[in-house]
Amino acid sequence: MKALWQQLAHWAQVRPQSTALSSPAGSLDFAGLWQAVETGARVCHSLAEAGRPLVLAGDNGLGWVLADLACARAQVACVPLPPFFSPAQQAHLLQDSGASALLQADGLAWRHQPLPHTPQPSLPDGCLKVTYTSGTTGTPKGICLGAEQLQATTLALANRLGQIPGQRHLCSMPLAVLLENLAGVYLPLLLGREVRLQPLASLGLGDLARPDPHAFVTALAQSGADSLILLPSTLSWLVAGVEQQPALAKPWSLLAVGGGKSSVPLLMRARSLGLPVCEGYGLSEVGSVVALDDPAAPAPGTVGQPLDHLAVKIAEDGEIWLGGNGHLGILGVPDSAAPYWQASGDLGQWDAQGRLQVLGRKKSTLVTGLGRNVSPEWLEAELSAIPGVLQAWVYGDEVIGIQALLFAPQWAANPAGLAVQIQHCMARLPAYARLHGWQRTDTPFSAAQGELTSNGRLRRDTLYLTRLNHNRQGAAAVACQGDKETA
Repeated sequence: MKALWQQLAHWAQVRPQSTALSSPAGSLDFAGLWQAVETGARVCHSLAEAGRPLVLAGDNGLGWVLADLACARAQVACVPLPPFFSPAQQAHLLQDSGASALLQADGLAWRHQPLPHTPQPSLPDGCLKVTYTSGTTGTPKGICLGAEQLQATTLALANRLGQIPGQRHLCSMPLAVLLENLAGVYLPLLLGREVRLQPLASLGLGDLARPDPHAFVTALAQSGADSLILLPSTLSWLVAGVEQQPALAKPWSLLAVGGGKSSVPLLMRARSLGLPVCEGYGLSEVGSVVALDDPAAPAPGTVGQPLDHLAVKIAEDGEIWLGGNGHLGILGVPDSAAPYWQASGDLGQWDAQGRLQVLGRKKSTLVTGLGRNVSPEWLEAELSAIPGVLQAWVYGDEVIGIQALLFAPQWAANPAGLAVQIQHCMARLPAYARLHGWQRTDTPFSAAQGELTSNGRLRRDTLYLTRLNHNRQGAAAVACQGDKETA
């Protein structure tokens, strides 16, 4: 993190009154930020106990960023507590982390309180951040990252994006998400740009089980920001909003999309509206971002070339392997540091220009009755590109074929119209990849129910249980009928 500290000290000296952090509750210039980080670091150092991290909780705001930077400056491991974790997952994190204190961010400031002593975890030497990912089991695991990994990702992003003009970045995902933490806070501050922080409720994301797309798009238009990190779902909200109300469009300099596969039609619609979208790809195990499409010459359908801080190769079975910048270990698991090459669990390929194409998760591949392999992420991206379809889950097997469950509240009163849109979507796909049936649900997929990971990806095994009332192996026992609707 040495580069970030050097730059913050530099901006505090040459541009002391330039805004570094802003929110509806107040703002802080670079001089004030640097002073607050130095003061906070002394507090964090006094709270730290050998081998024990500090947990950081709270809504998006200045207090969260100040506490996070203070921990890093004090070289004390910080464990962000995701607000979308269920109570059971949050309790597991507090127990598993063995943290000595809780830092509670509240608006412009943060406070601290001791935590009950729990068994001391095996915290790797040099660990600066523990990012918990729900993975596929629902039990969060702590990925330990050091200053070297965090800095390598941040500097690689600066090399890729530093020449793109921009003044203000709006954080639109919870700050506990590693992608937003690094690319949405560390990167803009490194470049001397303003970070705009708004409570999640003001972005329509206060209740993640019931997001408000209209409030989200309206907040973006009023933010004055020119860069943003989006998920495929929030990109679809923005595109739909701009299509319905062109006045909501604004001169963005960069709209990066990650957290899952976006459909090419959606990316093309965004581009046709003048939205400078580019798709990226990353994993927490290697410090987040791996690749990012070139904003100056985007190639929809690819995530561009890998960043220069790691290596990427495609195995014979099509799996993406990542080399370098590996994590220091899994919290509480001795001798679990990542080897140089790590299997990503994703399938991919290179295009003719050496750009990476991510095809989907290796283990989620569906096999049709005719023996064809189909990536559900591909179909989910295509279905989510339909205006009004906010979420899509594709599942199936050789017996029931390819099925989809859609959260599309806009179409609740007009299912026939949605059916027409789906037919048009399927007509663009090869015959073997088309749906054999679909359903509509009135309740969105929810992280609180364990149906989504921290970055919005579907947790498929949980969805089989919560939405179909059986496990993956029992899929063939369910008879899904065409456009039948369920709650």
